[in-house]
Amino acid sequence: MKKVLVITYYWPPAGGPGVQRWLKFATYLPDFGYEPIIYTPANPQYPIVDNELVKQIPDGIEIIRQSIIEPNALFGMEKKGISRISSGIIPPRQKQTMLQKVALWARGNLFIPAARKIRIGPSVNFLKDYIAQNS
Repeated sequence: MKKVLVITYYWPPAGGPGVQRWLKFATYLPDFGYEPIIYTPANPQYPIVDNELVKQIPDGIEIIRQSIIEPNALFGMEKKGISRISSGIIPPRQKQTMLQKVALWARGNLFIPAARKIRIGPSVNFLKDYIAQNS
């Protein structure tokens, strides 16, 4: 069976349609002769959590986890009540706190194309070593 590396931020227990796409993709790959190996963060901060999806992960799928720098954690968004902004729920302008306005500005100006782009370099280095050791 050929191996395929699936690199995804969204993997159970994350919820939402993006997670289900990867989960179903990984579920059915073996039917076509491919063994999925999932690479995902060890310390994600998901805006939506669905623990029921964990039960749908097929037995035997290898999951590689590595800690990453989470931008939301850097800003303390969870603790300061602005975590909903990371999930796309933005309060009306007149009801935004100063911290929410700063977070929105940073999201729109600093994290292009995505807030988690800073994980690319460390992930590439980690996966080069993993692939070399595991064929």
